[in-house]
Amino acid sequence: MNSFKDAKVIVTGAGSGIGRELVSQLYPQTQKILAVDFLPEALESLQSEFPDLVTLCADLSLKEGNSAILAWVNANWTQVDVCFANAGRAEYGDASQQNWEEMEHLFQLNVHSPIQLGLALKRAFPDQSLRHVITCSAIAHWAIPGYSLYGSTKAAILQWAESLWAERAGDWLTLVYPIATATSFFDAAGTDIPKAFPIQSPPEVASAILMGVAKGKKKIFPSTLFRSLLFLNRFLFFLQPLAQYLEYVKFKNWLSKSTS
Repeated sequence: MNSFKDAKVIVTGAGSGIGRELVSQLYPQTQKILAVDFLPEALESLQSEFPDLVTLCADLSLKEGNSAILAWVNANWTQVDVCFANAGRAEYGDASQQNWEEMEHLFQLNVHSPIQLGLALKRAFPDQSLRHVITCSAIAHWAIPGYSLYGSTKAAILQWAESLWAERAGDWLTLVYPIATATSFFDAAGTDIPKAFPIQSPPEVASAILMGVAKGKKKIFPSTLFRSLLFLNRFLFFLQPLAQYLEYVKFKNWLSKSTS
């Protein structure tokens, strides 16, 4: 993709899943990549595979998490062309049993961090072009049983972006709405949690993201099927309730097994 030739790129959540695949697909075009993750071992593995990129360990679930990114960028670059704010974490379970005590950290990671990072980069380089790409989720449009806490963070991101676009002030912002992806991301949300249908692979999702960004899209739906379902649901009102019922059955079965 010539659009990323020698571009200066930030990827958060770069140590695994979609983030790692973004690095993999970007690397042939540019080695000016700042790869951010909170796991040192994931960054070591990334560095061994892609030796010319820069890795940075930062916990973006903390309020000061973005500080290390901004400090490095201000010290080493004069602009950022694309920032993939991809870091995130899910929670799965009965709404009454989810980890609401950690809600502040989850909102900081999934909502505040990507918003604050994008705005800080805009302020740091006001005369430079920036494309800030936030990994949202299909869940922001389509609620799934078991993800009340996680879904609320993604809905918050969506409404913030929609407001920015309504203000005609968000031409630099892109949101991505992946469906369930075959990574360890959702495995970390709970033990043996059921996978929502359909499921995509990280290479598919990363490729769709990069193609969408190259075209300057503000909304990227890696799954054509999901986007079609959103459209069809405007007329065939049973589609979303049917899909949610099927996920509800999986959820109840998971609850029965986890409490037995």
